[in-house]
Amino acid sequence: MKEDCTELFLRYREIARLVWNLGFWPDPELRAVPCLFAYDEAMARLFEGMVLLRLGYEDRATSWPGGLGEPVKFTATPRTAGTELWVDPNPTVGPSHSWGDPILRLGLGSAEFRFVSLFDWDKLAPRNYRWLQVLIERLDERPEFVGHSALVEFDKCSIWFDEKDQREML
Repeated sequence: MKEDCTELFLRYREIARLVWNLGFWPDPELRAVPCLFAYDEAMARLFEGMVLLRLGYEDRATSWPGGLGEPVKFTATPRTAGTELWVDPNPTVGPSHSWGDPILRLGLGSAEFRFVSLFDWDKLAPRNYRWLQVLIERLDERPEFVGHSALVEFDKCSIWFDEKDQREML
């Protein structure tokens, strides 16, 4: 059965923003590289508590950020026609990307993505997490981009969890 997890992700995003913007960002020492890893680890544990445990999964946030789509699959779908998708033209999944070549406008029901992580342009500035980093799983208008990473605005997507998808992955 599919379960809409959008509200869980919205609450998680708000807490992740608060922890960074009020806890880490104001202190220059906490913005140093070793502390960025501590923040990422803290957010993985927070994700486990706020999202995964609510769905019955424990200790599944390995490789956070960026690896979350592997241990538990969350599907993101556009909620409004015309939602922009900023595609990385390179099909590799990794730490460096070139977003927005092309920028596609999506039709309702025309795309499906695997959630990878919350995204913000500058990891050392205050964070808003306006974007989701996703992996394109279906793209009716441009199927050649299936398997590519992309960005899509968080507020224009719904995020779903399907127990059946999890059994197929195991």
